[in-house]
Amino acid sequence: MQVNTLILGAGITGLSTAYHLETLGITDYLLLEKDAAPGGLCKSEHRQGFTFDHSGHLLHLHTPYALETFKTLLGSNLHCLTRRAVLYTQGVQMPFPFQAHLGYLPPEIRQECLDEARRAPALPPNPSFKDWCLSAFGKGVYKYFLRPYNTKLWGVDPADMTAEWCGEFIPRPNLEQMQASTHPQEKTGLGYNAHFYYPLKGGCQALTDALAAHVQNLRLNTPVTRLDLASRTAWAGNTPITFKHLVSTLPLPALLKLTGVEALHKLAKQLSCTGINVLNIAAKKPFNGFHWAYFPDRQEPFFRVGVQSSFSPYVAPEGTSSFYVELPSSFAQTPQGAQQVLSRLAQKGIIEEKDVLFYFWQTLPYAYVVYRPQRAQTVLQAQTLLKQYGILLAGRYGRWEYSFIERGFLQGKEAAAALQKEQE
Repeated sequence: MQVNTLILGAGITGLSTAYHLETLGITDYLLLEKDAAPGGLCKSEHRQGFTFDHSGHLLHLHTPYALETFKTLLGSNLHCLTRRAVLYTQGVQMPFPFQAHLGYLPPEIRQECLDEARRAPALPPNPSFKDWCLSAFGKGVYKYFLRPYNTKLWGVDPADMTAEWCGEFIPRPNLEQMQASTHPQEKTGLGYNAHFYYPLKGGCQALTDALAAHVQNLRLNTPVTRLDLASRTAWAGNTPITFKHLVSTLPLPALLKLTGVEALHKLAKQLSCTGINVLNIAAKKPFNGFHWAYFPDRQEPFFRVGVQSSFSPYVAPEGTSSFYVELPSSFAQTPQGAQQVLSRLAQKGIIEEKDVLFYFWQTLPYAYVVYRPQRAQTVLQAQTLLKQYGILLAGRYGRWEYSFIERGFLQGKEAAAALQKEQE
């Protein structure tokens, strides 16, 4: 086979690239997906009347173009929600974000956080994530929330990560706002996810299916097993496919390992990520306490719990509820592990064990890209080398970054525009 443009991975970004090529009138492309359905991680499973995503997949839409396109794709199946997020820590339940709700904490911890915020150091050159946290909020907020929570999520100490990712993702009230938060009063509208969108029916899969409906040249169950850069040929099993341009949304280390180029293999070894295990739970009683909750304390095995049924009334049968519990990949997917999770949730008053209808596990081997000091230079080197062979990188895992659905969608649009320019 021979195509002008080969796209690897039919997640949001791969589908978006193909969708936008179609809108530009470019049809000489082929989109390959190794799984039996499009979506990548943005998939949904249906069990006994419940819809479960592969962990939380919410639509944080900040650009008019993405919002209007998703409204066009989903129509009345898209609705908007106002975030209800909380934290469980230090024996209390408090609104998110921690740094804007110090009044909910025990008095001595509240005072420590305020005192340390007043003594926050200046941000040094080339700051680590720890440096950024200390400069933004002081030692108290770092000690009680940012360090323990992020160590659970990323699997590494914040001192071993850079700060290049965190500016837009961590709400940053100033010192005056932190001082004003000493009374228990919820502050709304903080953070990039204060409002979000979600499909009413079908889970996040509804979006990927809507995109895929506009993509003509999609081939499923077709993993790429080898990539020869010199001849610009990809192998799908025993079938060679030559290309002029290639857009990869595959996890960058996986792509580099397909090439057989030693220099790229070495770069792959310098990139790291953390996977997560997800315990999905269906319960026979409703729950309306929050959309999701954060758990920084060490005694809790999970770092976040989301309420899938709170995103839409149609993803769980009436009078029931559904949850996804995010845990480090090192947590054992065993009946004993599930029992430990259920016991801790019961202690928090979230789920009574007797109300559990069923549960099942999911594994996400690629969840969070770890921003180690060498990440940016390594990704740049890979991009530069691959571009010589007509290969563009796009998407959260293609570009090896911390991102969200809208950004991946827009990167697909950008890739299509770049390909059009190449053909002019």
